[in-house]
Amino acid sequence: MRTRYAVILGILSGLVSFFLFTFLDFYAFMSGPSWWFNPVDEYILPIIVGLVIANLVSNKFNMMLRIYLNLISGVVSYVGSYAIVSILIFIHQLLI
Repeated sequence: MRTRYAVILGILSGLVSFFLFTFLDFYAFMSGPSWWFNPVDEYILPIIVGLVIANLVSNKFNMMLRIYLNLISGVVSYVGSYAIVSILIFIHQLLI
């Protein structure tokens, strides 16, 4: 039962993280393509924010469930960020 909650919380924290950075990327993309792609902002910060959110909500889980929660959150954050960057690059190439 707790494993299911850990998986759900990991997915939710990863989604919250990459949706937050999606809105920031979209705002920067609309401001102009001169500064919107920054690898640290696109890949590292969403993972860090996802891990922070996961660790804030996992204080009642044991160590193994915390590890699962962090792994799931990091993977969801990274995959989401990669998908958003790929979509933005594709849109930018279409506009050129």
